Amino acid sequence: MNMITLFKKELRYYLNNPIGYIVLILFATTINFLYMKDVFIIGSVSVQSFFSLIPWIFLVFIPALVMRSLAEEKRLNTIEILFTLPVSKLQIMIAKFLTSFVLVCIGLLLTASVPVTFIFLLHLSVPEILTGYMGCLLVACVFISISLFFSSLTKSQVVSFLFSLVTLFIFLGISSELLSSVLPKVAQDILIYFSPIYHFQNFIKGIIDLRSLYYFISITVLFLFLTLIRLRKRD
Repeated sequence: MNMITLFKKELRYYLNNPIGYIVLILFATTINFLYMKDVFIIGSVSVQSFFSLIPWIFLVFIPALVMRSLAEEKRLNTIEILFTLPVSKLQIMIAKFLTSFVLVCIGLLLTASVPVTFIFLLHLSVPEILTGYMGCLLVACVFISISLFFSSLTKSQVVSFLFSLVTLFIFLGISSELLSSVLPKVAQDILIYFSPIYHFQNFIKGIIDLRSLYYFISITVLFLFLTLIRLRKRD
């Protein structure tokens, strides 16, 4: 067995499981519902408000999606079987990561009807929409890597979910107005750099900022590295 075979096996588990489809449909339906609610109640028709919702839906969706990746393997002791296969721990981790990433891509694809409407009704450019989705995928990579790390720490899916949820909430909350009213300006300027929302804003404005790109890649690699260290400690 190689990494590609393991990746296909993981993906089939979700795609052959009704729960996987239910989670994906709920994700897309929630985003579309919350956005359309604002359109009809507030009268806000903005591509930025649409994309701004997505990280907050990711806050629950991604930990729920990733929580079983390693935690369930440990609970069932199937992780020991994985370690005996002719694949490295790095390949196991990458296969788990890529499975979650593909599922997030499918979920985002199900939301495409709203941006397509923007293109025809608001005459937005396709590159602007694509940049917004690129930002969503980068945020997803960070969230998946963090959730995967916590999944590697425990045998309980619930514990993995809760730790991931709290950590991601803190990451998102760094840029909140509540925090800015409590902390001094210098502390705000330092902490806000670590907020995914701060860097995500550039992408939903149609701007690809190399500093923000570096941030997303760095945080993703950091937590994947921590996950790999955790897996190797089992030797």
